[in-house]
Amino acid sequence: MRAVVCTPGSAEVTDIPDPRPGVGEVVVEVDACGLCGSDVHAVARGFARPGQILGHEFSGHIVESGPGVPGWREGQPVAVNPLGSCRACRACGAGLPFRCEKVPNLGITAPGAYAEYVAVPQSQLVALPNGLPTELGAHAEPLAVALQAVSQANVGAGDAVLVYGIGPIGLSVIMALRLAGAGHIAAAGRSAGRRAAAAAVGANDVIDTRELSVTQYAQQTGLRFAAVLECSGAPGSFAEALDVLEPGGSCVEVGLTAETAAVPLPRLVGDGLRLAGTCAFSYPVYEAAVDHIAAGRVPVTALISERVSLDDTPAALTRLREPGDLVRVLTRPNQ
Repeated sequence: MRAVVCTPGSAEVTDIPDPRPGVGEVVVEVDACGLCGSDVHAVARGFARPGQILGHEFSGHIVESGPGVPGWREGQPVAVNPLGSCRACRACGAGLPFRCEKVPNLGITAPGAYAEYVAVPQSQLVALPNGLPTELGAHAEPLAVALQAVSQANVGAGDAVLVYGIGPIGLSVIMALRLAGAGHIAAAGRSAGRRAAAAAVGANDVIDTRELSVTQYAQQTGLRFAAVLECSGAPGSFAEALDVLEPGGSCVEVGLTAETAAVPLPRLVGDGLRLAGTCAFSYPVYEAAVDHIAAGRVPVTALISERVSLDDTPAALTRLREPGDLVRVLTRPNQ
C-alpha cells in the first residue's frame, strides 16, 4: 500500500507492505482522515520518529477481519477511535485511555491513517449508519476532544463562554458549547478563515486577537465569562483566560503548550475559580461524538477547507504550519 511516512523534519509518500489483521483486529480502508495540528507540529519540529505513519482522525470501511472478530462485516462503514485501552489499568478506569501504557494509539504510537489501509482493534470501531457519508466519521475525534473539554467547564444554560484559539479543536468546542446550551459565545483567534468559521458554527462575537485582546474585549463589553476554554496554547493565553473569568468561573486548558504559567493564588482562592486540564476523551465520549454527527446536530462540514489526495498530503501538512484561510483539511487516501 501507499502511505505518508515520516522522515527527519518532513514526510513523504512511499510504498510499504499492506497491514494484516491480528487476533481481534480488522483492516480498515481509509476513506478520510483529518490533518491534525499535532501532526503538523510533530513533523515540523522533528518529534515524529522516522518511519512513523501519523493520522488519527479517520473513518473508512472494513476490508478484512482477523480471528475473533464477531459482529463486524466486510464493507461496513466505521469511525475509528484512535485511542487504545486495556480497560483495566487505573488510567483507563479514570476515563483516560490516552494514558494507558498497555495498548498503543493509532497514528501516535502505532501506524495511523495517512495511508490506504490501517489495522484496527475491533474494540476501537464505531459503526456508522448506512447512508451516512463515511467521510463524516473523520470528524468524530476532534468533536470528542471538544465534548470532553466542555464537560470539564461546568457550563450552564445561558452562560457566557470564551473560546480562546479557533483551530479545528476550538471550532469543535464552539459546536459542543451549543450542544451544552451555552448562551453568549465569544471566540478569539488570528486566522481570518477560522474566524469566519467560528461565526458559521455558532460564535456570537469573534475577536481578531491581533487587533483586540480578550482582556480589552471584556473591558469594552463588560462581560465576564463563566468559563474559558483555552485552545490556542499561545504564550500568555492562560493568564488572559484567568483575567476574564467571573467569580466561580472555570478555565479549561485544552491547547498543548510548553509554557509554565503562574497562577494568581489569591484570586484562585478568593474568587473560587476552577482550573482543569483535558487531553483526548473517554470511549463513551467518542461514541457520543459519532452519534451527534450522525444525527446532524453539529455542522462539521462547515469546517472543511480542502480535501487532498495522499500524494498532496505532505505538502498540505507543510501549508498548515501557516494556515492562513485554511480551517480543516482532509486527506482522502483512496480517492
